[in-house]
Amino acid sequence: MSALDRIKQLPDWPARMTAPVAAAYMGISASTFLTRFRAQGVREGANLLWARVQLDRIIEEQFGLAAARQTSACRDTSWNDFD
Repeated sequence: MSALDRIKQLPDWPARMTAPVAAAYMGISASTFLTRFRAQGVREGANLLWARVQLDRIIEEQFGLAAARQTSACRDTSWNDFD
């Protein structure tokens, strides 16, 4: 059974991913993924792994979503001034 076949059986993407799974998560081929992101992987024994939150951060930066998230986090949405 391939890594992608195992993914289909999971309720969500795993927290740690091998290159073929991480590439599918990113929507690119495994060879392209390794060319772009090999250096960011973490070696565990013979495995090279990427974290889902790490990949999400890369996507946020690519689409400029990180700045938008930081800006919205700075807005005061509390009602404390109505005490």
